[in-house]
Amino acid sequence: MAEPAEPQARLEKLVRAIAANMVADVCSIYVRRTSGALELFATQGLKPEAVHATRMAPGEGLVGWVADRRQPLSVTNAPAHPSFSYRAETGEDPLQAFLGVPVVRSGQVLGVLVVQNRTQRRYTDDEIEAAQIVATVLAEIVPTGDLLDEADTKEAQALLEAPESGRGAAVSAGIAIGTVALLEPDSRTHKVFAESVAAEKTRLEDAVAGLQKSVDEMIATDAKVAGVSREVLEVYRLFAYDRGWVRRIEEKVLSGLTAETAVEQVQAENRERMRAAPDPYLRERLHDLEDLSRRLIRALQGLEGPPELPEGAILMAETLGPAELLELSTDRLAGLVLADGGGTSHAAIVARSLGLPFVSGLPGMVESARPGDTVIVDGDTGEVHLRPPSDALRSYADKKAMRERRLEAYAALRDEPAVTKDGALIDLQMNAGLLLDMPHLKETGASGIGLFRTELPFLIGRTLPTAAEQEHLYREVLRAAGTKPVVFRTADIGSDKRATYMTQPVEANPAMGWRGLRVSLDREGLFRTQLRAMIAAAGGRELRVLLPLVTTVEEVEAARGVIEKELSRRKRGRKPVPSSVIVGVMIEIPSAAWSARSIAAASDFVSIGGNDLAQFFFAADRESALVSSRYDPLCPAFIGFVGRTISEAKAAGRPVGYCGEQASDPLMALVLMGLGLRSLSVTASSVAPLKAMIRSVDLGALSGWLNETLAAPSGELRREVEAYAEAAGVALPSWA
Repeated sequence: MAEPAEPQARLEKLVRAIAANMVADVCSIYVRRTSGALELFATQGLKPEAVHATRMAPGEGLVGWVADRRQPLSVTNAPAHPSFSYRAETGEDPLQAFLGVPVVRSGQVLGVLVVQNRTQRRYTDDEIEAAQIVATVLAEIVPTGDLLDEADTKEAQALLEAPESGRGAAVSAGIAIGTVALLEPDSRTHKVFAESVAAEKTRLEDAVAGLQKSVDEMIATDAKVAGVSREVLEVYRLFAYDRGWVRRIEEKVLSGLTAETAVEQVQAENRERMRAAPDPYLRERLHDLEDLSRRLIRALQGLEGPPELPEGAILMAETLGPAELLELSTDRLAGLVLADGGGTSHAAIVARSLGLPFVSGLPGMVESARPGDTVIVDGDTGEVHLRPPSDALRSYADKKAMRERRLEAYAALRDEPAVTKDGALIDLQMNAGLLLDMPHLKETGASGIGLFRTELPFLIGRTLPTAAEQEHLYREVLRAAGTKPVVFRTADIGSDKRATYMTQPVEANPAMGWRGLRVSLDREGLFRTQLRAMIAAAGGRELRVLLPLVTTVEEVEAARGVIEKELSRRKRGRKPVPSSVIVGVMIEIPSAAWSARSIAAASDFVSIGGNDLAQFFFAADRESALVSSRYDPLCPAFIGFVGRTISEAKAAGRPVGYCGEQASDPLMALVLMGLGLRSLSVTASSVAPLKAMIRSVDLGALSGWLNETLAAPSGELRREVEAYAEAAGVALPSWA
């Protein structure tokens, strides 16, 4: 490649060298044009006159098959393959065996590398891997001008810079226009090819050893904590010490790549393999490999901690946890786009608290994004536009301005009550989880904090928060709320909510495992410390405590017993106690919903947690992008179940509210009101739009219509509710 020669001569020499090394009768390089066609650019073994004359249409032939699927194809009898396309001008008649691998960079297929043989031979795994390594090298140098002439290089670069649009799951509302930031270190900050293979191999070995040492130290530290399982970290360590993973990186370094580029290429290959795996546990392991790869690249680059973000950053990543999100410079963050992550994940909850537009379920776009690219995120519709044209930028700038004007109109209702046209008062509260959420209470005019998620401080830090730290937080929250009530939900830890220092056992189905109140009752020391902090913070004012994931009456009674112990302890110390302690329960499990009357009778109030209740009702993991969108909670079956739960809880004489994120959906909120609920706790951004809607509703008419509709359900409840709202003049929130 370093020899002085014209690009075409270099290509021809390259295919001759590959054919000789792989003992192939033919080696060809196809380059993708901006039209999508794949043009034969160089060959050893086919007719020379076919070069630049043979073009495969998008998806045509075995070459098109490889490009479309972005994966290798090895066949012993190419003409028998259903995708085979015969091209007489190439002279390919006697060829049988075919091996094609895609040339991929930044998620874009730039071309296809092909080797062929006359015999019906089977290419070995080593040969396929060797071809992939060559394709990796081609992917790095095709856009640089080393292989193509100036015009062709510009066309290859245009593929990488082409606009992309997609629609994912709308997770958090709002519109953001900004620049791409990635969790992975920017590949442009390091070289592609090594100046010294030996020196690069040493760099890699040192970085891997340092990574393994850091994992060992984590395990050694956690081993000192009695009774805490080390299984999670042990699995993580297995990946760090996996010789197969390290060997694949070493092989790419030995081929002439820098260690950083080698790690990135193996990381991309692992993503493809893991996404195709049918086993959900194996797919989850992708997160471990992603984390290890990012750590290794940062170690190679001498970096520590999370990446620095530019102003107006749109973070694009495979996955993201709530702690990772909060470690970033959130004042510079304008929006989020993730490949994976459901609308009720805790990264989503934090994003809503921060007012960040968030779209998930776009793995291809995340893969093709590059730092510095312009991107538009529409968290209202789920649309994302990467490298958008100027007319799209203007259109979304206008839409964003219109949205801001509508928000100003909503702000005028801040101090008005949430009262329906026929005089029914709706207690419209907001959800929170961080101290930085509290200013929203005044800004939105919410009547209080219906759900303060206390687990977020447990997830953000590197160690368990002390009693003093928790007390300070709860006191500040109560101070910021003033005279408005605050409902503190005890730490709902488990499932997807784990900090780096938490090492609980690996569970096949963690959403239905050791989490919520189960953890609190089994780890009474943790529970009592939190309650002690809440009681101290409340001083002489009322304290409202909400117990998550309640299953049985016995659990409620056990939890109340622990609360009484802490109250007695404080009284013995002659310290002020709350004027009253009101204990509520969250109904999030179908069995608990079925026992709502008895569970409600053992508590002071009931709050229905719609997110978990729906995922268990539909047997669809709310964290899975594959199934979380396959059900609509606004369907007759679920609404009937919720209606029964409300009636049973009310029969025990207890107030009932709804604190699921679903209540932020205006159509769902209408139905809940029609079912008899008079208390909703929603995201801060939803308070004002819902208040405007509530003030336009005749609740008596709505309840009558809903009862008739549910008596003869059609299965299209969402559409019917929307039609009713339009006919009745209900002011549904809209940014159009």
